[in-house]
Amino acid sequence: MPCRPLFSQSHETIEKIFNVNVLAHFWALEAFLPSMIENNHGHVIALSSMCGVIGLPNVVPYCASKFAVRGLMEALYEELRVGDTKNNKSEIKFTTVYPIMVNTGLVKKPRNRFPFLLDMQSPEKVANIIVKSMRRNYKEVSIPWMLMPLDRISRLLPGKFIQNVKDFIDTGLDPHTDD
Repeated sequence: MPCRPLFSQSHETIEKIFNVNVLAHFWALEAFLPSMIENNHGHVIALSSMCGVIGLPNVVPYCASKFAVRGLMEALYEELRVGDTKNNKSEIKFTTVYPIMVNTGLVKKPRNRFPFLLDMQSPEKVANIIVKSMRRNYKEVSIPWMLMPLDRISRLLPGKFIQNVKDFIDTGLDPHTDD
């Protein structure tokens, strides 16, 4: 994953990030959602990231793409939830997944002051959590689990306090040039 300041990112890199992280969701939905709607049954799962909840430096295009996935899932859920003009409510389920860091090789230079709290997750563990979350019909799940509740609580606190907490925790990605 390109990890550098925004204006050091090429247009091609930004387009590739959005093609993979956002547009691929639209094309998958275009392929599978009509059948789900016709049968009024199915489960849509989208992989966002905690970078789609909390912006980080050096990965601005990635964060923006993951925020877009979050918006897509929230808006599509609402569109189907309210039903059509015949007042038919959808039974299609939605789950959006927000992992922090998964050991897939994309994260090259993670910085984490408290690795015992926010450790790198294995792909197998993340996959198991996704399956459990789908079976339990969770609308959203963060990995580790406590990040979404902490984010919701933090939004009620003064911005300067949250900035100080972020600085203290010092979790993020250091810039590097190897993509």
